[in-house]
Amino acid sequence: MNAEQLQAFLHQGIAASAALRIEVTACSPQAVEMLMPFAQNHNHKNTTFGGSMALAATLCGWAMVHVRCPEAAGNIVIQESRMRYLKPGTGDLRVVSRAPEEAAWDKCCEMLRRHGKGKIELVSELWYGEVLTAEFYGKYVALAF
Repeated sequence: MNAEQLQAFLHQGIAASAALRIEVTACSPQAVEMLMPFAQNHNHKNTTFGGSMALAATLCGWAMVHVRCPEAAGNIVIQESRMRYLKPGTGDLRVVSRAPEEAAWDKCCEMLRRHGKGKIELVSELWYGEVLTAEFYGKYVALAF
C-alpha cells in the first residue's frame, strides 16, 4: 500500500480525515507520516486545535496498524489513549507513527490469527517544524471479522 492508496482509504472510510484535510505523506511498514494543515485545524487563539491534534494522532496510529495488519481489512479500533500537549503549534503539523519493535508486531499478528483479536501499543508524535508539540500513546485492537 502506498501513501495515495492509504489516503484514499482513510478519506473514504473516516470522513473526519477528509474534512480536516489530513494528507498521508509517507507510508511504509516502518512508519506512517501525515500532514495536518493549520488552515483547517486552528482555534480562536491561532494555535492548532487540540481536538484536531488528537484526531490526527489517533488516525496516524490507526493507519500504522492498517498497513501492518492488512488481514484485519480495516477492522481496527482504538481501545485506550493518552495525549500529552507539549507546545502550541502555529502552522502545519507533521504527524508520525513509527512501528514498534518486530516482537510486538509478531505478538499482535499471532493473537489476531489465534484469537481473532490482536493488540498493539503505538506512539504518534506531532511536530511543528523541529518542535515536538504533542505525544500520543494509543492501544489499538485489530479484529479478524
